[in-house]
Amino acid sequence: MREESLESICSALSISFGEDPIHLESIIDRFSEIFKIRDRLGQLRKKCEKFQTFTLEIRPIGGNGTSATCPENVFAYVLEPEACRQQELKTTGITKLEFGSQKEVTLKFGVLNPKKDGTSNKKGASRSASLLRKLTFSERKSTDEQLKLSIFPLDISVRKNINLGSGKSVLLEMALKRNDHRNLINPLDFDDFLEMTRSFHEWQAENCELEQYDGNLGDPTFSMFYSIAFFFEIPSFVLKITEMTCFLVWDDEMKKLDEKALTDVTLKMTACESEVDLQHPLLNPSLIYLNDCACNTIRCILQPFSNEPFFPPVSSSRLKTINASLKLITDICILDVWDEFENLANPSNFLSLELKKLLEKSAEKYGETLKKMEFHDLCRQVQSLWLTLSNESHPYCIFFHQFDINYIGAAMLKLDLSLAKSIRRSLINQLEEINHRNPTELENFTKTTMRLFVTLRNLLNLIETFHLPDCRLFHFEEWFKEITVFWTYSWREVTQKMVERTITLDEDGDSVKYGARRPLPAGLYSFLCIQKGISDDMARLEFALPHHLVICSASVINIMCQNINTYAKKLFNEAMRNHEEKASRLVRATNGIEQAMCFVEEGYRRFAQFQRVEEIVDKDDLAAVRTTSQRLLKSTRDTCETQISTLLSHFVTLKNDIVMRIAKNLCADGKESNGGLFQKSYKREVSATERIESILECCYGLVDDVRCLLLPNCFKLSTRHFATSLETEIRKNIRQKQPAEYYSNIYIALKYIYEFLEIDDRKDINLLSDLHLNSFSTNDLILSYYDSLCEKIDRTRFGNSPHVDVHISYIKMDDENTISIQIKLVKMSPIEWIDVLSDRVDYFVRLELFPKILFPSNKFDSPTTNPMPQSTRPQWKELFEIQVPLECFFLRGACLAISVFDHERFVDRLVGRGFISLHSVPEASEEKPTQRLQVPLLPNDFSDQNNVFYQLLKSRSCRDAVAKEFIETRTRRHQRIRALQTYIKRNRHRVGHMLLG
Repeated sequence: MREESLESICSALSISFGEDPIHLESIIDRFSEIFKIRDRLGQLRKKCEKFQTFTLEIRPIGGNGTSATCPENVFAYVLEPEACRQQELKTTGITKLEFGSQKEVTLKFGVLNPKKDGTSNKKGASRSASLLRKLTFSERKSTDEQLKLSIFPLDISVRKNINLGSGKSVLLEMALKRNDHRNLINPLDFDDFLEMTRSFHEWQAENCELEQYDGNLGDPTFSMFYSIAFFFEIPSFVLKITEMTCFLVWDDEMKKLDEKALTDVTLKMTACESEVDLQHPLLNPSLIYLNDCACNTIRCILQPFSNEPFFPPVSSSRLKTINASLKLITDICILDVWDEFENLANPSNFLSLELKKLLEKSAEKYGETLKKMEFHDLCRQVQSLWLTLSNESHPYCIFFHQFDINYIGAAMLKLDLSLAKSIRRSLINQLEEINHRNPTELENFTKTTMRLFVTLRNLLNLIETFHLPDCRLFHFEEWFKEITVFWTYSWREVTQKMVERTITLDEDGDSVKYGARRPLPAGLYSFLCIQKGISDDMARLEFALPHHLVICSASVINIMCQNINTYAKKLFNEAMRNHEEKASRLVRATNGIEQAMCFVEEGYRRFAQFQRVEEIVDKDDLAAVRTTSQRLLKSTRDTCETQISTLLSHFVTLKNDIVMRIAKNLCADGKESNGGLFQKSYKREVSATERIESILECCYGLVDDVRCLLLPNCFKLSTRHFATSLETEIRKNIRQKQPAEYYSNIYIALKYIYEFLEIDDRKDINLLSDLHLNSFSTNDLILSYYDSLCEKIDRTRFGNSPHVDVHISYIKMDDENTISIQIKLVKMSPIEWIDVLSDRVDYFVRLELFPKILFPSNKFDSPTTNPMPQSTRPQWKELFEIQVPLECFFLRGACLAISVFDHERFVDRLVGRGFISLHSVPEASEEKPTQRLQVPLLPNDFSDQNNVFYQLLKSRSCRDAVAKEFIETRTRRHQRIRALQTYIKRNRHRVGHMLLG
């Protein structure tokens, strides 16, 4: 240690223990022994005297303790070993005598006589030999009392009556004061204090009788150490830091240090941490040295664990040893004082860095082992890695987290490159070696790679919770871009085999029913599980790459549709075989096909992960997937419905006896026997209502039985087959040329049957329409005929056909039973089928009411306009009024015919005819008295052959007089027109001359 530091320590001890000289001597002796300076202790203590002086204050007092006056020329003589001095006492007040040390100093008082010239002797100190001899001689002769300065107590007043000789004395009050000049003592720097602390503990350890040094200083070493620290105002926290650094670098060869010593110092250091002065000059260097010692200790502690396999986690027992070894260092690292000095190196950062290095080293070593593995071993190892991290990593995460280390994150970042390279290399090699045409090899490849994909997904989900930066594992799906298509091949092959092995209809029996639901094949549940398994496989993969989603979503729908086709074909073939329970087999097969199809149709968006596809895939690919899925489902639905329809047709065939009985009873009249439907054995005339009710009751029972057996969509398809079969039988049994009531009853019964069968429209079969039309009366048919003509006119109203412009409206007459129609003929457009160049045309118009069954010619007039000679665009501007009964005016089919004729010499020629429905004529009002209409004209030779009402009337004319009259009237008109046209063609020139003449 430096000499200046020893001087400062010795001075501090002298001042600290100066009140107890005996104790001071033992302290100084121990000090010389510890620092091995016995040979120069005297010189050192001599140097230290300048830092401690004494002052003796002398004041004369009276007997009662009050201030008094001291005689003149009273001197105090200070006798030291090598010198002496004198000082005159003040007559009043305090006289101060200064001493360097109180040892071997004697004090004597006396009166100094004046010189002969009357002047006083020289005041002050004198070190002359003559004065010393005089004082010594006077001591031998005089009986004056001498005072030893060492017997004076410090800071306590002592009264002494001093005999001055010649009968004189004076009462003096004396007080010895100590003066510390500690401000002149050089303070200890941290190196000196550290050296002193180490010296104390090493001396104590050498003289300790125990096998291990416990770190406790004995007496007086303890007193010395803490007195020096107190003297130099060294904080307890710095003191404990210094002790800690000494113990951290302790040399066990001298004497082994007990671990308890470090623990005790740590506890004391933590206890006094809150009282530390952050501005103390020794705090900063003590922390720097503590950091250095702690870092060196960390290296020593972690050295035995350099080859420890920290990754992947194996067992938490390995962490207990290292955790116990780091307990002391951890306590040092968590001191709050480190946060106050952010610029200083922190042992916690160093500890975290070293532990992270060990972890990364272990992860890197693990990554090297992955590179050497074969594909299947690598897959198993990755699976094991994920399971280990999921189940065993929690203690490791907690341990490393206390050092601010993300265990999984740091390890996986280091492992990322090796893991990526190993897996990609293995996948490429497998793709090159696999035989795609070998189903077994492809299936094994699919299972292994899918398991690897799922494991990587789980591993990624695990490490994503630690918010790692972007690494290669985040893009692991790109490694499987060329592999997913083989998964779909394998899914298809495997599921096809599984579908073929489902339970057959021969094995499930006829009693297979699920509660109160319809009969289903027993193998359906297995089939639906197979379909769901494909969806589960895709969902478990959790695709995030659009490429995978597009391929697998479309493929899943395709595979499911193919499986449905396979399953439907299997059920179809089994149901179509001859069997004693064929009806039950047909029903179960039909329901099974429909249920399998509905299962996919209702959940295909969920099965194919459509919600995920919509979130990730772009619009074009999404549209392609949707279109493909819908097309596949529609095609599969069409195929399945074709098979279902075939199965149902055979099922209906088995029920044909009931259908035939219904059709026969439906087509029979009331006089025939109805024993099949009426539970009576006698014959009587049955009313139409009774017959229809019995037929409907039989149909309802049939429909109810079928409804309980079939699923809703299958039931709809079956009703169409029942309707077709029923209509076929009705056509076989229906009677021809019967009254309208006969057909009406069949029509009404058939409508009710269609309601039971839930058939809204039968456009494909015309039986209902035929029955409906045949149920019309002759008058209704005639009205319908004219109503159809009016509709034909309305459809051509806005075309380019020739037309007549009219203003028309109606008003009610006063009797309220008659309608007055006001019609004004305005003009007519050219008629394209009239050759005006070769024919002279003199147009006129006749207004007629049709049909004649309502408006006979003898009761209703037909007003006529005047002919307009040689005019292709005639304008009549004539007003007519026609009165019509109220009950006929609003009847559909009642119409007003506007007939345009060409006036000829022999016979007027009908050029065209237009029709206006009476119920469509607007009512006259003040704002619009009439409404303008353009009435299109039908040619005079238009045919009625395509008019269904005309054909029915024609077929009825042989047995109905009204129909016969109507047909004959129409026939005569057409015959006259055709005869006139023929005559004109044959006698064209003759007719022309006659017309000109």
